Amino acid sequence: MKGNKLLVVVVAAVVFIAAAVAAIYLFRNEIADFFVDVKSRIDEKIMKLQNNGEYVE
Repeated sequence: MKGNKLLVVVVAAVVFIAAAVAAIYLFRNEIADFFVDVKSRIDEKIMKLQNNGEYVE
């Protein structure tokens, strides 16, 4: 019985990993666009902080 449970867990883990890899492959452009958007927002906030005069040396 333990062998069957272990086999089910291993199969479920392999299916989960395959689904994650497939999702990343299928949605790679959307994921890249998301991170580019996040980076641009962070860059805007950094520029605002640098230009507001609070951190002038």
